[in-house]
Amino acid sequence: MNILIVGAGAVGLVYGQHLSMAGHRVTFFVKEQHRNDLKSGVSMIRKRRLVKDEVRHFSDFSLLSQWNHVAGEEWDYVFLAISSDALRALPFGIVKDAIADATLLMLQPSETDYKVLGEYWSEESVVKGMINIISYYHPLPGETPLQTGEVIRVAYYLPPTAMPLSGGARAMGVEALLRESAIACKRVDDAVSASRLPNAILMTFLCALEDSDWNFAQLRRDRQLLAQLVTAQKALLTCLAKQEERPQQRAMRWTSKGLSRFLYQAGLMVAPLAMPFSLQAYFRAHFMKVRTQTQLYMEDYCHQCDDEALTGLYDRVFAVSS
Repeated sequence: MNILIVGAGAVGLVYGQHLSMAGHRVTFFVKEQHRNDLKSGVSMIRKRRLVKDEVRHFSDFSLLSQWNHVAGEEWDYVFLAISSDALRALPFGIVKDAIADATLLMLQPSETDYKVLGEYWSEESVVKGMINIISYYHPLPGETPLQTGEVIRVAYYLPPTAMPLSGGARAMGVEALLRESAIACKRVDDAVSASRLPNAILMTFLCALEDSDWNFAQLRRDRQLLAQLVTAQKALLTCLAKQEERPQQRAMRWTSKGLSRFLYQAGLMVAPLAMPFSLQAYFRAHFMKVRTQTQLYMEDYCHQCDDEALTGLYDRVFAVSS
């Protein structure tokens, strides 16, 4: 298969490597200024618990930076491995002409993004997915740098969770493609709907964590902030549940009932022990890079849910910057 990945960041490179190892032709669409760092290849570091890191050199890919060059080839699949703010800035009319009838896989857990794509692509052409990997530019603070010549080094971890996929007949093709590339996935009724619960929890948690200077121990000690976080999450899940079908409503209500300050205090102490890297350092490094996306999602939540705790959580982090 001939696959174009829009974006060669820490996420796109992981999917690209797995697709390439499965025998597919991979091309990354990147900005011109990033080509030099990528042209000689990258180091890919697979992290595993209790097992030594697996390091591979990945260079079996092509690079494009102009959409008219993209139009010069026939593509089977196009992966959108970019943040929501970058997606919304794409020249959609030009992109649509360039990729023709290729299947488009969106990895953004956003109904807004899906609606934007729906203005240019048919429902049958778009497959909804969600990122199911953890990846970052190596090294994080405290990690030993690799002694390799590559400019870019990406570390990644594959949790035991499957990427949800939805989107009609073409989703079957994406599912087969990912499975043969050793990326776990599963078919669901609506991948964006399935992502709303975890995404709502994550985005609100990121606000509290950033307000605590990305420090788990500091957030764990801040009872007032944790109480506000829990209140905001309960209110948001109540609002979102009203828009969902019964299975998602049930999941949101059960999750809301289980949220508590004590749960977060325990989780902030235990969760870092489950990862083969510093989870705290990862949160800071990765989510500061996609901070604009977090702000977009939080603005969407505040528009959907008029709640003082939720708005206050947003204001703690974004009021000054906006």
